[in-house]
Amino acid sequence: MDEIIPRMEDQLPDLFEFVRTAALQIEAGELRDGDALALRIRDFYTADRMDVIETVAPGWRDMSAYADGATRAHVTQALIALQLLPEYRQASRRLQALMEWSELYHDLGKQVIRGQRDALHAFRGATMAARALPRLGFPTSDAYAAALDPWTRLVLGASIEAPDGKGLIQDNRALPEILQGIERLFGAGSAAALIVEAVLLHQSLSVVPEWPNPGSLAEAELASCIHPALLPLLEGVMLVDSDAWQLFDPASKAKFRQGTLAVFANVRRLVVC
Repeated sequence: MDEIIPRMEDQLPDLFEFVRTAALQIEAGELRDGDALALRIRDFYTADRMDVIETVAPGWRDMSAYADGATRAHVTQALIALQLLPEYRQASRRLQALMEWSELYHDLGKQVIRGQRDALHAFRGATMAARALPRLGFPTSDAYAAALDPWTRLVLGASIEAPDGKGLIQDNRALPEILQGIERLFGAGSAAALIVEAVLLHQSLSVVPEWPNPGSLAEAELASCIHPALLPLLEGVMLVDSDAWQLFDPASKAKFRQGTLAVFANVRRLVVC
């Protein structure tokens, strides 16, 4: 039986058209200014559109309330950057769909508090994605209904004190059990499993030296936490997460892209070999 993979352009047509058009205008040089884009993003999110997105990504409204919509703007810019990403344009339709959903959900659980970094938002967001995807038509396993709540508690409880004593970070010792739980919920290698894994792990590698992730995996942990089928998706998510901050700064965008590709070249060597 063919795998069911709902498309964002069908579920959220207004948002998909907005980011596609913005990307084309940036590429053509018709949109050249971050402030102008910020205004467009602010004006796009009417009350009606917020209601629609909330049904597809429950928690969207709460995420948008933090820091005057800063994370909402970043996610929107990430979806725009995705449209410009060479790896997305060259990807199969399946991988494109996985990238789109992963970007939509990747910061859904982020809670921005002034002067603090939310180092647990990837784990939080993974639980939110795991609940949302079946409502869109993504298939689940027979164990999903009984396993979801215990798995969610496991993920949300997987935190430890940061080495610098400033808050909590993800506890990577729990990742093997968390990842096994995702496979139990959705089936190994399924579209939904890959999306949830990408959201879960997008803060587990440091790809930009200027902004290291405190919960980064050690090299010895990579092979047990990242499998070959996940690599193209996770790489795309992390390339876009960086590109979204540099849409109008080509030099920085190129610099951070090369750094991310170098990190993933090493990850691929460790995971595949």
